[in-house]
Amino acid sequence: MFKLKQGDSRPISAAVVLEFASIVIGVLLALGLSEWAEDRENRRLAETALFNIHSEIGANQQMLQLIHENNVTTVEMILNGDLETEGRNIIPGMQLQETAWEAFLATGLSAYVDYDELLTLSELYGMQRIYKQTGQQLSQSVMNATAYSVALGAEIDDTRFRNQFVVYFELLTTIEAQLLDAYASASRET
Repeated sequence: MFKLKQGDSRPISAAVVLEFASIVIGVLLALGLSEWAEDRENRRLAETALFNIHSEIGANQQMLQLIHENNVTTVEMILNGDLETEGRNIIPGMQLQETAWEAFLATGLSAYVDYDELLTLSELYGMQRIYKQTGQQLSQSVMNATAYSVALGAEIDDTRFRNQFVVYFELLTTIEAQLLDAYASASRET
C-alpha cells in the first residue's frame, strides 16, 4: 500500500491512484485531441487560402498579359518613330491585386504550408511589388515632367517626351515579362 507521507499510517488506496491517473490521462488526451483538431482546421484553411492566392495570381496574370501586349506594342511604335502612337499610352499595372496574399500572411496560415511553395509565392509577390512600385514611379515622373512643362508655359513635344521615357518604358515591359513568367510558373506548380 502507498502512504501519504513518512510517519503517516493512512494508506492510499489503489483506487484513488487509479482514479487520479485516469483523470490525468483523460485531460492529456482531450488536450491532444483538441490540438489535433485545431491543426487539421488550420491546414484546411491554409488550403482554402492557397486556392484564393492561386485564383488571384490567375486574375493578375490575365490582366498583366493584356497590359503587357499594349505596352510592348507601344514601345515598339515609339522606337520605330511611328507617329501613330497618338492615343496609345503605356499602362503600368498598378491595379494588380495582392489581397489574398496579404490575408494569408496576416492570419498566420503560412505556418501550415510547404516552405518551398511559400518561398515561391513570396518571391512572386515581391516581384509584383517591385513592378507596381516601378509603375508608380514612372507615372509620377511623367506627371512631374508634364506639370513642369505646363508651369513653365512650354509646349510638350509628344515625340521628344516619349523618347525621353522610352528606356523606362522598356524597363517596365521587361519586368512585366519576368512577372508573367513567374505567374506561369506558379500556375504550373498548383
